Amino acid sequence: MVVTEVIEVPRPPEEAFAYVADFTTVAEWDPGIHTSRRVSGDGEIGTVYDVQADFRGKTVPFTYTVTAFEQGRRIVLDGVGEKATSLDTVLFEPAGDGGTKITYTADFRLKGALRLVEPLLGRTFTTLAQRALAGLEAALGGASGSLGS
Repeated sequence: MVVTEVIEVPRPPEEAFAYVADFTTVAEWDPGIHTSRRVSGDGEIGTVYDVQADFRGKTVPFTYTVTAFEQGRRIVLDGVGEKATSLDTVLFEPAGDGGTKITYTADFRLKGALRLVEPLLGRTFTTLAQRALAGLEAALGGASGSLGS
């Protein structure tokens, strides 16, 4: 299941990138994440995060690893859990008035026999992605928020 969402925020690309690339902040803007802590690394390729996600009322642990890092432009995080994987690609482009266009693509795959129910969960994953990006937009000073609030 691949979901892509696009938002524009008033922050410059360098600031928006720095905030998102520090994946410890994901719990601040994604309501589907309880916690995220850096286990190892400096934030660039090879950095590992322990993420506790919420899915349908259950806490689901994931280990995310940064697999691509282009300062100010692109970050890719590969998430692995017991029953699912997620490949998150986030692109940052300059937008009008010094802001940033953020394109967030999540490729979420269930493992094993659970793959059979993937087609039934498409709407659920789209809703989760929309909520996460609305939270990111607010955190980066969009309609109702400010960075790190």
